[in-house]
Amino acid sequence: MSEDTSTDEQHDQTRRTFLLATGAIGTAAVAGCVGGDGGGSDELVTHERIGNGDVEFDHWSSTFYSPDEDESLQPAAASAMRARFEEWAEDNPEYQANMVYQSDLDQWESQLVQRASSNEAPPSSTLDSVWVPDNREYLQPLNDYVDDIDDFFPFVRETAMQDGDLLAAWFYTGLRCLYYRTDLVEEYGDGEPPRTWSDLLDVGGAIAEGEGIDGFTLQMSALDTLPFFWGQGGELVDDDGVPVLGNEDNYDALLSTFQFFQDLVDQGVTPTRVGTIDDPDQLGQEGANGQTAMFIGSNSRYQISVEPNDDNPERWDVAELPMREADQFATGVGGWTEGVYAEDGEVADAAKSFAAKAVEPRAMGRYCEAGSQLPTRASVFDDDDLFAGDTFRFQDKFRGFLENGVARPSAPIYSQAIEAEWVTAKERVFTQQSSPESAVQTMLNNIDEAYDGDSGSGYGY
Repeated sequence: MSEDTSTDEQHDQTRRTFLLATGAIGTAAVAGCVGGDGGGSDELVTHERIGNGDVEFDHWSSTFYSPDEDESLQPAAASAMRARFEEWAEDNPEYQANMVYQSDLDQWESQLVQRASSNEAPPSSTLDSVWVPDNREYLQPLNDYVDDIDDFFPFVRETAMQDGDLLAAWFYTGLRCLYYRTDLVEEYGDGEPPRTWSDLLDVGGAIAEGEGIDGFTLQMSALDTLPFFWGQGGELVDDDGVPVLGNEDNYDALLSTFQFFQDLVDQGVTPTRVGTIDDPDQLGQEGANGQTAMFIGSNSRYQISVEPNDDNPERWDVAELPMREADQFATGVGGWTEGVYAEDGEVADAAKSFAAKAVEPRAMGRYCEAGSQLPTRASVFDDDDLFAGDTFRFQDKFRGFLENGVARPSAPIYSQAIEAEWVTAKERVFTQQSSPESAVQTMLNNIDEAYDGDSGSGYGY
């Protein structure tokens, strides 16, 4: 639903459509039932109910995570969800989780905070990772139910933990990386993927001129290019959720990123048409068709190795996103979590064990394999029974990339203005409608106005 990631799509799309691997998954198609047993069924797990014990609790979620293949918006992973739920129900026969499926993502998000502030939150809920910081004061620690918290990647510990407490069970993620043609990088470069923007401009320009194809492409999403800013140490908001893109060093990182966008077009590396690309699948298809040599893609969306129209898929490899300097690293991450609001008693114990099951290594690995997602635990990558076959041939590299994962901020101004303004500014630079300086200043002014209008106090630049 991340990510994020999701994010990698335009704001409205990421908020309302389920998208794998970005970390930004959207709304469920159908609202489910509260409680019930699916018509009196004696099954241990149904679409509406997990377990059949006497201690019942409501769990808010999406049909994306339904264990019923016919009801799930992600049928390929329904069996993995069922296995997770069945194992939990068998281990906890005294409990029963009643699935309350949410049909509107924005309402779901707002209702959780509103209800939690009035002590009326559901016992537990699935949460977008970007919602976690806004819910921290209400979420209950899972430390006693989750083993080896240090096994989680740094971005999980930074986002889903506070004062040593794990507040959300983050059970999968996605990332962004550079996909590149090894044969062309070998011919026009030194055989190593571009590590810096300068490298990318040199190699991409040489390929574009020598082969008559696009040297480097990307889509108009925020999460695909925010890592360029984050890698320089740039911050979007401060600890209080106030946007700080235009402050001090952040402005230098911001402007240099957009100047890099202009350089890509001016030097013939990237075509102006990327300013209209908002379909992530298009880049993978163009790569397979031999139309581009390098592009930014997610771990699951662009399975170049299985594109039917690519006559030599093995020529593709992945690398960290190129950065302004060689010692900088960042990638955008997203994904969904399980959180608990119930504070004590049997219901709290039931809900916490239910949430913790999502990040039990075996359950996490099974789901990630089925859904082409990435684990949030480093150890899950070591399971030799998972991620087999050519579809997962980049898995070891993805594991390394996740060490540098950066999650989107949960501050309201990000979803209200920063994400959309970033995309708009990027579009204008790539289509040569605006200079980097003008696009950045317009972006900052619009974010300033949106924040001032929402809170009643501007922050200035």
